[in-house]
Amino acid sequence: MDIIESHQHGLVEQLEIEATSLAGRGRDSPQRAVVYHHLADSLGLANVYALLAAHGALSIDPATAGLQRAVQRSWWRLKRERRAALQERVTRFGEALRALDRQRCAAALLTYRMVATPGLSEQAQRQLDPEITAAYAACRSRRGGANADARRRLFVAQQSWAEALLGDALEQAIVELDWPLDARAVRRAIMTLRIPVSAYHRAEQRGLVHCERRLRRSKAMPELFAANPAQAFFALQRQMAERRRAAAEFTEFSPDEAVRLAA
Repeated sequence: MDIIESHQHGLVEQLEIEATSLAGRGRDSPQRAVVYHHLADSLGLANVYALLAAHGALSIDPATAGLQRAVQRSWWRLKRERRAALQERVTRFGEALRALDRQRCAAALLTYRMVATPGLSEQAQRQLDPEITAAYAACRSRRGGANADARRRLFVAQQSWAEALLGDALEQAIVELDWPLDARAVRRAIMTLRIPVSAYHRAEQRGLVHCERRLRRSKAMPELFAANPAQAFFALQRQMAERRRAAAEFTEFSPDEAVRLAA
């Protein structure tokens, strides 16, 4: 490994650490929505998948709460022991969805950073799906804004990427849930991660600005986000950087030293 390649690997690792911290913990869905919005905003809302993923992240808790209510309403159908076991499975299912959303958020941010960071084009070509890099390039190359074809191409590429990333784990979570009641409630929960093309078409028809406006009005989001989404993201970025620095001081290594050691 030559000096340039070593530096590139170190930079990718640094970006991966940042992406993981920005994706937060399981319950940090609003934090991930801020990150997803940043990805959408970075392309002038052309990253429709990221915009819809922000809504999906915020929908996980309501969707799993809906599953719990469905279990409670099934008192006439399921015995107490079966209801208690099903409620526990719903809790684990919600945890699995949040963990998968965290994984998706970190990977999506890292992917975009690798594509957008000067000097990492070789690593992006080597490590990322060629369709993802080509779709990003098509959107980034249009100064007047990506057209509908470029936006749809990026959405479809990310949809396929997310299925490859999460598909097996999501299917396993569905199997372990073993849901015996109305399947529509489970489908709503699954669609927080498995975003269908129909959701893309609805967002395009209603207007991407309208889709963003709904996100900014969400009471689940921080107050700063409604006023200035970009400022909310950079405040989050600074907060996570401070946490990493504090952790690095605790272990007697700075972030740069850690990267150099890893490289």
